[in-house]
Amino acid sequence: MSSGATSRPATGRLSREERDIQSFLRLGYFIHYEADRRPIDFARIDRAAWAHTPPAELRRIGLEKARETFAALYRPGGLHLIPLSGGMDSRFILACLLEHTDAGNLHTLTYGTPGTYDFEIGCKLAKFVGTRHSAIPINKYSYHLDELLDTAKRTQNQALLFHHPPLWEMDRRFGGATIWSGYVGDAVAGSHLHDPPATSLDAARRAHLHHRTFVHSTRLHTCDDDEFLPYMGGGGMDPHALTWDEQVLFGEAVAKFTAPLVLFDGFDWQTPLINTPWMDLLFSVPDHERHGQKLMFDIGREAFPKLFNFPCKNRVGHTFDTPDAIVKATFYLNRARRLAHRFIPGIQWPSSQFNDFNEELRRSPDLREIVRGSVADLKARGICDWIDVDALWRRHDRRTHDHGDALVTMASLEIVLKSRELAERSASSARAQP
Repeated sequence: MSSGATSRPATGRLSREERDIQSFLRLGYFIHYEADRRPIDFARIDRAAWAHTPPAELRRIGLEKARETFAALYRPGGLHLIPLSGGMDSRFILACLLEHTDAGNLHTLTYGTPGTYDFEIGCKLAKFVGTRHSAIPINKYSYHLDELLDTAKRTQNQALLFHHPPLWEMDRRFGGATIWSGYVGDAVAGSHLHDPPATSLDAARRAHLHHRTFVHSTRLHTCDDDEFLPYMGGGGMDPHALTWDEQVLFGEAVAKFTAPLVLFDGFDWQTPLINTPWMDLLFSVPDHERHGQKLMFDIGREAFPKLFNFPCKNRVGHTFDTPDAIVKATFYLNRARRLAHRFIPGIQWPSSQFNDFNEELRRSPDLREIVRGSVADLKARGICDWIDVDALWRRHDRRTHDHGDALVTMASLEIVLKSRELAERSASSARAQP
């Protein structure tokens, strides 16, 4: 364990508030969140219907279901915006929408750190297709506490900050837009399908906590897994219809983290990859057709070859036609560059993440000021006094460790708590009015 946090465990049963703090420090969200912003309807899963369908027929039917989905959702006119990354969900949405309108009628947006896969591939793909593209380089964005407090409010005061586009800039450029989000489309397609799957709900929950921990550079939380297990979502379905792992994924991380973080207030969201004929089919096909998002990728490559043979993040900047040996070599080369970058900043590596907070905290005065101030305010609350904040900053600045994940998580927690307090004071004031 890093020396940034002591090994003192939480003793006794935690209160609801203490457990929420612990879960935020570990997972990036409050575990007691109960709202469901975009419920997913699993009622139409029918595994028997497609159990023996040949792969070629599944691809044909899959494309038919995708076209049925977008034909029902798309309405011409207005401002249609697609957040475009280096991944395949947004690319699939773009390809399907291009069957209904010209590229010049579609707006696309890429945000993040220049040089990363998501930023560079998203921008290049937009230029290749010819959409009306906007790029927001996060390293040129100035952070302001008022905007972060508004962002916390618009994400239900529930999850991490700093991981979404600047919302006020989004309001200015795209106010009134319909946003076509690939929201959890990768999970629907099978990206989180475990092989072998968990054999019980308890095992799936424990595996989820192990793999879902957001902060890896140090241990901020002090309680063990058993403190969280009774309060985790998921379960209640036949695991032959939806695996225990995926039940926990959708009932826990998606409902409590992804939904409030991605589907922020203020825009009209279209989420075509869930609760549609496309989703119903994907959840119903045999697991071997979903492993690694196989069926979705096969449909995309067959139906939209120009877009799906473009370089992508999933192949570390290569195309699907690139030999696997080259893809694997690039993966390990990037890993070596990442390790070297900590000590030699001039060595760059094309991260697949939107934001390289490790580097931004070292070079961006406004981000550093907000994070440092917020972490200090969190410390002053006395709710995480086991964390040696000065040691985290010292090691981060000396490049002996990258603690961007821990520092941003603690700053997010403080800003979310401030936003909650503002909301409570506003509600109290409203109730006091005659």
